[in-house]
Amino acid sequence: PELDQFMDAYCHMLQKYHEELTRPFKEAMAFFRKIELQLNNLSKGSLKLPQPGEGDDKVDANASSEEDDAGCGEIEFSDVDPLAEDTKLKEQLLRKYSGYICTLKQEFLKKKKKGKLPKEARQKLLDWWNQHYKWPYPSETEKATLAESTGLDQKQINNWFINQRKRHW
Repeated sequence: PELDQFMDAYCHMLQKYHEELTRPFKEAMAFFRKIELQLNNLSKGSLKLPQPGEGDDKVDANASSEEDDAGCGEIEFSDVDPLAEDTKLKEQLLRKYSGYICTLKQEFLKKKKKGKLPKEARQKLLDWWNQHYKWPYPSETEKATLAESTGLDQKQINNWFINQRKRHW
């Protein structure tokens, strides 16, 4: 249930991203179609952009913007930098969704990573276990000494002994 809720929320968030990213694309394609028509009228040539439906998304032919009403001025190619636009978009999305990203990151960091104890620490614990096999319950002072000598914390020591007793008793 928790995973299902998380996945539903994640899918919903991805759908929002998709909608936000496709809207500017559709507006840009509508603008380019308008420019294409103007260039074709000026040059009486056959400049052609892909038609709506040739790509994955259809473009709204009725979409308009302030640029549509303006004339076609000179465009310098140095001013058109697609990487700069991508960077701006990434920064904008990062600012907008940084809260969600941070929350997800914190949730992932909270989850404990499974791993083995260091070999030397494990060997010291095994040595203690073998010496005290008949009664493998270290006192608090022995646990503190083991923690200091192995570099593990008290909780790791306790858990190791609990698991060891379950395995071997």
